[in-house]
Amino acid sequence: MATVNYAEAYQQAIQQAFYDGHLFSVDLWNSPSNSVIKFDGAKHIKVPRLTIDEGRRDRARRTITQPNANYSNDWDPYELKNERYWSTLVDPSDVDESNMVISIANITKQFNLDEKMPEMDRQMFSKLYQEKAAAADGGLHTDTLDEKNILTAFDEMMVNFDEARIPQQNRVLYLTPKNNAILKRAEAMNRELNLKDPNNVQRTVYSLDDVTIVVVPSDLMQTAFDFTVGSKAVDEAKQIEMFLIYNGVQIAPQKYSFVGFDAPSAANSGNYLYYEQSYDDVLLLKTKTKGIEFVTSDKAASPKA
Repeated sequence: MATVNYAEAYQQAIQQAFYDGHLFSVDLWNSPSNSVIKFDGAKHIKVPRLTIDEGRRDRARRTITQPNANYSNDWDPYELKNERYWSTLVDPSDVDESNMVISIANITKQFNLDEKMPEMDRQMFSKLYQEKAAAADGGLHTDTLDEKNILTAFDEMMVNFDEARIPQQNRVLYLTPKNNAILKRAEAMNRELNLKDPNNVQRTVYSLDDVTIVVVPSDLMQTAFDFTVGSKAVDEAKQIEMFLIYNGVQIAPQKYSFVGFDAPSAANSGNYLYYEQSYDDVLLLKTKTKGIEFVTSDKAASPKA
């Protein structure tokens, strides 16, 4: 009997049941810009780009102008380079003896919680950094953050966004728990300064209320990982201390190309067989790379055994 492909139904179930509360980068995976993606085959997508060719001109009276198209509508092609799969065999006796605790549904759910979602977080944060570095348009800072400079670093990124005409709404600040604590202490110190001497504020004051703050465990926010099997830290990666993003400068297409489930058979040595494969990627839109900035540092050396 042929295996049924449950890819579409499974993708809907993942989005509804597993993302909420378990994926720190969920809003980035659900980028507003995903709505403009057109799939062009299994792993190729294209994104529309509307360009205005010329601006306004001086008008001369009693002159007939020559009308022509003053815009171009093109498509930017992208290839999804992250092709992944996962499979498992499940002995029917395990299902029976555990009162369905070790069922296919529970195993895949636990796999998503314990393995896939941390991997997706690591993929999102590291790939955004790599895409930004490849854009080579600035916005990569290497400050050591403390109570004295963290608000200034935040201000600088906000100013750069303003200069790039990035809207105030939908700005999100991602940072590690340590830097979140530093930020709270710095904000408290700044409020105290304002109360004591409101005429002697030494920084451009941007309110933290102007952004959404998301705290992410530091092991998920690094510049590179080893994704050979699952996701593992690598020594040469840098720590992402915090980054500011306008959610929508990135696209994060995901497509399950196959999800299948086989009943026990001789070919599977009497086991249930589950198999899934998917394509996904994280890409900065070529015209919007100014809408993300990072602060990174060298990682603390791991203690020797």
